[in-house]
Amino acid sequence: MDFTALRQSGFPQLRPEARLAAWLALSLMVLVVLDQQHYWRTSDDFSFGFLVPVFVVFVLHDRWPLLKGILLGDPAVAVVSAESPWAGSLNFLAGVAVFVSLLLFLYGGIMRAVTGPDTDSAAALSLGLGGFVLAMGFLVARLDAQGRILSLSRRGRVVALLVFPALAWLISAPMLLVFETRVKPLLLEWVVSIVSGLFNGLGFEVFRDPGSSVLTLPNGSVGVADACSGIRSLTACLFAGSFLAAVFLDRFWKKFLLLAMSAVLAFGMNIVRSLFLTGWAYKYGADKLDADFWGNTEYLRVKDTAGQLVSAKDAAGHAIPNPAFHLFTVHDFAGYLVLGLTLAGLLLLLPILNYQFKLPEDKPEPPEPSPTPPSTD
Repeated sequence: MDFTALRQSGFPQLRPEARLAAWLALSLMVLVVLDQQHYWRTSDDFSFGFLVPVFVVFVLHDRWPLLKGILLGDPAVAVVSAESPWAGSLNFLAGVAVFVSLLLFLYGGIMRAVTGPDTDSAAALSLGLGGFVLAMGFLVARLDAQGRILSLSRRGRVVALLVFPALAWLISAPMLLVFETRVKPLLLEWVVSIVSGLFNGLGFEVFRDPGSSVLTLPNGSVGVADACSGIRSLTACLFAGSFLAAVFLDRFWKKFLLLAMSAVLAFGMNIVRSLFLTGWAYKYGADKLDADFWGNTEYLRVKDTAGQLVSAKDAAGHAIPNPAFHLFTVHDFAGYLVLGLTLAGLLLLLPILNYQFKLPEDKPEPPEPSPTPPSTD
């Protein structure tokens, strides 16, 4: 194995405790990936999780020069001669956090081994990993590679640079699984209420049974499924927003604002999607949502003995594809389009948040001409 790149990276020059902490953190991340990939494979709401390891590696690679500059020690940067009076207490608290995080991770691992994939064990593993990385990052940054004491501000900078790699795993499954069970019904209720209210307010007759997610239209009924609550776009947008904030924004308030806007955009665009689909069903019929824009279904349809349309089957009992079907159903196309528009909205917010207002500079007044000396002629 070629370790040339590793040697050139500066990693071997770190203090031994920093290298040990890095390898241990990497091992914990691998275990978390092995745990969470179950949810990434089995739930469409978390299929974006396969991107999390890639983005974490990207962010670590992008921030490594900054981390290396602090941990190796820049001779041009002044360091403190003695630790801050607060340093001892903070070191103790960080040590306790490391111990508790490892216990939490061990607890999650035991639960995972005994019960299999479980939301509680996944949350324990992710929280344990995040707590360990942040607390250990603070501890190993006490001294640089030259043995010089680093200030609390520079140690805090190390922790700030590790926030996304440490906590991204909370977004990719466990915490949102718990969050999902409580928020999905609420989001679904909001979507159904807003769509039915807007249609009735505009004079289009839409009836909804109280407590039901089924909208009755003049030409049929549309059931607003759990997937239409917007939880999938919400989870994906929160992750995309956190990644974009980590890479492109340099202030905490900007990062927080982008995360908040991610949730707002996801919910708002899901309302737009639901309004479009309801309007399409209102005009063409609910069954046309599962057809393309020309009304062609994905599989050929025939009438059964009761006069109901069903999928045509071949001699082996398989559904026969419709050769006239074009790529996407109306329902799927609306979902992909809204997801793309939401991501575009997040990208458009980046230059706005990074815009720096500059006050116009006062132009210096031109110097007054010196008086002409009197002539001696």
